[in-house]
Amino acid sequence: MNSNIKNILIIGIGPMGLSHFESFYNSQKSYNIDLCDLSVKKIRKKYKKHRNIHRLRFFKNIPKNNNYDLAIISTNSKERYRIIKKLLKFNKVTNLILEKFLFNRIKEYSDFQKTIKTYPKLKMINVNTWGNYILKKTGIRLTQNFIASYHLGNKGFATNLIHICDLFYELIKNKDFEILSNNISKIKSKRFGYNEISGRLMLKSNNGILKIIDNSKSKYHVLRLYDKKNSYTLQLNNKKKCHLFKNKKLIKTFDFPMARIFTENFFTRSLNKNISKNYNFNNYKRISYLSQKILLFFKSKFKKFDLT
Repeated sequence: MNSNIKNILIIGIGPMGLSHFESFYNSQKSYNIDLCDLSVKKIRKKYKKHRNIHRLRFFKNIPKNNNYDLAIISTNSKERYRIIKKLLKFNKVTNLILEKFLFNRIKEYSDFQKTIKTYPKLKMINVNTWGNYILKKTGIRLTQNFIASYHLGNKGFATNLIHICDLFYELIKNKDFEILSNNISKIKSKRFGYNEISGRLMLKSNNGILKIIDNSKSKYHVLRLYDKKNSYTLQLNNKKKCHLFKNKKLIKTFDFPMARIFTENFFTRSLNKNISKNYNFNNYKRISYLSQKILLFFKSKFKKFDLT
């Protein structure tokens, strides 16, 4: 076996896990790919006649005694920490990509932190969110006291809230903020056993506010930003693209970071030996902080709330 071929493990082959997988599967490079899912038979049947440049293996349970250059955990949030702990106990893993929402119990954040401290092999932990990435791509620079609004075309914003908070956190340069609510209600998520939120939220900092409105009947997710000098409108995920308007004039179009397009490229860049370990953990630290902030807010409003 060619030692230069990277070993990839993906646990959880739902829509997101499948998108991560296709990023590597459609690559012209060769990979050894292990797929793990309770419904792995469906995946095996679909990719029975796979491309010869890849080696594919299928597992119903977490494999053991392997060396993985990258493991992607794309399961539901309730079982994610247990799966990560088992994975690291029985395998060597160099890089991790985690799907959000990270964990649904505050204790699991501290438990995970303890786990990775005793696992020095890990060089990178990244959480798959797009808020920070998109804000940096826009290049927007705002003056103090800006006002922003985020409009979702669908009902329910809990699933997207980690992305929106990530975007706002970049907007206010990683300063702290409050989460305020107005007539929010808990509704059932499309995913069984999880919850969504409908209504209005506001993220408030010393230098700006962001109002979040769902079920706005907008065709796309739309971010609007205003300060003393300019107004911006950002249309997100319009046919996999983002369109930025400044004072109603289109000034920039760029790709929405779809996993099936971005994951392999991101992993390749992360292999750069010049990137420090602290840098490669910055994304996880930011998302961990924001996730706990969101989780504590919803649990203060509802006795039981599970974010997917």
